[in-house]
Amino acid sequence: GYNIHDTESPYVVDSVMTQVLTKLTGELSKLYECCKSDEMSPGSFKLRLDLFVEEDHKYESQLVNLLLVILDNADADKTSRYLNQVQRGCISMLQTMASNSSLQAFKALAKISGDSMFVARETLRAGNSTDDDDSDDGYGEVLELEASKTVASAFDSGDMSSEAKIIVMCSVLTQYLKIHGLHNKSGVNNISRKGRGIFRAKYDTLTRVMDSGLEATARVDMSLKDKSVIDSIWDKIIDAVKTLLLECLIDGYANNSKSILDIIALFLLHLPPRKYSTVRSILEKGANRAIEVAFGKNEDFDEHLTSADNIVEGAIDIFLACFMGLCQKMPSSPALKSMTGQILGGTIESSDWPTGNSSHQVRARHKLALAVCESLKTTSSQDLLVATFPLLCRLTNVANNNLREAAGQILSGINLADAISRERERAETAEAKAREIEEENNALLEEVDYLQAENEELQRQLAVFSESADFT
Repeated sequence: GYNIHDTESPYVVDSVMTQVLTKLTGELSKLYECCKSDEMSPGSFKLRLDLFVEEDHKYESQLVNLLLVILDNADADKTSRYLNQVQRGCISMLQTMASNSSLQAFKALAKISGDSMFVARETLRAGNSTDDDDSDDGYGEVLELEASKTVASAFDSGDMSSEAKIIVMCSVLTQYLKIHGLHNKSGVNNISRKGRGIFRAKYDTLTRVMDSGLEATARVDMSLKDKSVIDSIWDKIIDAVKTLLLECLIDGYANNSKSILDIIALFLLHLPPRKYSTVRSILEKGANRAIEVAFGKNEDFDEHLTSADNIVEGAIDIFLACFMGLCQKMPSSPALKSMTGQILGGTIESSDWPTGNSSHQVRARHKLALAVCESLKTTSSQDLLVATFPLLCRLTNVANNNLREAAGQILSGINLADAISRERERAETAEAKAREIEEENNALLEEVDYLQAENEELQRQLAVFSESADFT
């Protein structure tokens, strides 16, 4: 074996290397504190169609590259549950730089984090791992996770400009779309990584990034006259939301529904009205897909790791996010009336009500009906409420107290007098318009009669002229 006092011992070499790198990281941190507002201030940037073009700042870029080299030589145990001194120092420094709006630091943290921003460890494989097991594990799992957390915490910094937040958010969304596509090609929501167990999708970091990023995007949007660049950013956000809703797999409904609901709520809170027409079909498809999952057959859930009840609950959460979003932002959507008729109509006609032994389809129908009622309470569209008035009246007679109360609350908020008045005005306007059209039509008929008479007179005169010409 090795003698710990032998200068050739790898333990001594590792210890010396750790001390040197720790000292170097500390001195670099002091150097950055002195120069962060001058020589190492972040490169200037502005929003443009190519979001990832940044004026390269030589010193700042070199410092970030040096930190990455230090991390590469930290020689940490990738299976360790904790960071070593060198790793902790580098991550802390990158966090400081990121809080100072350094896009270079954010890019480095994103590189280190890999897919840890979007997937979470489920279990570690039991038994010993070989060197080959960790050959593709990059920086190591704990370091990746810490880098992911640092991205989120630095993003919450009040020192970051709105433009920097937007650019970083778009970078994170691009990575999310890439990671999501790679992990879901096999059609399963569980991600197996060699030697490191089973991983599941997670959205806590994405939620925090989108919370600040969407607010920043909306703030910049309001200040711009030319919307071409900001619209390209909204399109990227919409692509991510579309992927989140329409490519969420069955297990994802059970495990991530609350996060998806939060992201959809944040997204709709800041989305500009000019983008409603683009998003409407996504919400409609998301709601319909959630209904299909909620009403799925028991055998459809057998191959998944979560119970049917958890999947149904998650599907109803996602349905609520989409349906309520449509009610609040796009109440003229035709899909609202069709889905309301499908769910409330089916509930009214059904004689089955949830009991302890009920199938998940019966419980799903009941909970979806409650979700529809909760959503209708939030809409400001009297037209939508009036359109659902007959169903709501019938719903007050069902055997379930919760549904009767929910229907009654919605009905109490419908201004029938105003609705009748508006319908009367519409009828009067339509009648007046019909009279105008009828008068115009009559005038045209009179003109046609006149022209026909003129034509007949001209034909008669032409015949007389022809007879005179023949006689002469």
